[in-house]
Amino acid sequence: MKTADLHTHTLYSDGTETPRRVVELAAEAGLSALAITDHDILDGCPEAAAAAAQRGLELIPGLEMSASDAGREVHVLGFFIDADCAPFQQLLADQRTRRVQRIHEMIQQLGQIGLAITPEEVFGHALGQGSVGRPHVAKALLKRGYVSTLKEAFDRYIGNGGPAYIPGSPLHPRTAIQGIREAGGIPVLAHPIYLKDDTLIDQLARDGLAGLEVYHSGHPPEAVQRYERIADRLGLLRTGGSDYHGASKEGVAIGARTIPYDLVEVLKQWKARHPSSSCA
Repeated sequence: MKTADLHTHTLYSDGTETPRRVVELAAEAGLSALAITDHDILDGCPEAAAAAAQRGLELIPGLEMSASDAGREVHVLGFFIDADCAPFQQLLADQRTRRVQRIHEMIQQLGQIGLAITPEEVFGHALGQGSVGRPHVAKALLKRGYVSTLKEAFDRYIGNGGPAYIPGSPLHPRTAIQGIREAGGIPVLAHPIYLKDDTLIDQLARDGLAGLEVYHSGHPPEAVQRYERIADRLGLLRTGGSDYHGASKEGVAIGARTIPYDLVEVLKQWKARHPSSSCA
């Protein structure tokens, strides 16, 4: 049976592998289709598409947008994005600017509790003009010897509620959803289990959400069944994937969670029924 992994990250955000290497791993895992979904950036997709063409693998251009609602982090996946959509690219640039600001605020907070690291150390773990995030802070803490694992950095200092935690993007999920749709993409709520509040899914569906990541490496069987029912009730597309980050997320390999290729076909059918990019 043909399968797909529609949630992976590269070193253009908080993954540790190049887009080409991610494609190679996907091909070695026997996948038929792969989506690159870096945080707030599409820049890794061209390299991945070229590598996928050489491997006979279908590459779906995508991303994962950060947003928040009432203090809760909400991540929205977007598939089949028009990378030439200038307004959407500006929205992503604004997102990445906020990410840089957040890093500086975290570094200041860490300094106040006696953990001195520099912006250069953090940004040194990120790729050039890529999308910087908390895993890069965790790597700087690890290199300094303040923690013994990346997980410890999150658990003790920079995870939600930690002493150096700074909220992520203030972008409302509705704006992310609308931006993805205006760029010809399909907006899908990522890993809903992390929200700890399924009622938000109903609101996002009213705001234009098209799909739900039912199958995720962090979803136990009972959660999968619950999200299948919710997706059916709301008429949402079903997607899924590993949420692969390379060494940044130990124990989660490409293909650790896959979906039947039939669900990719359903995504394509949805896109065919809806207008393409409305960008000039």
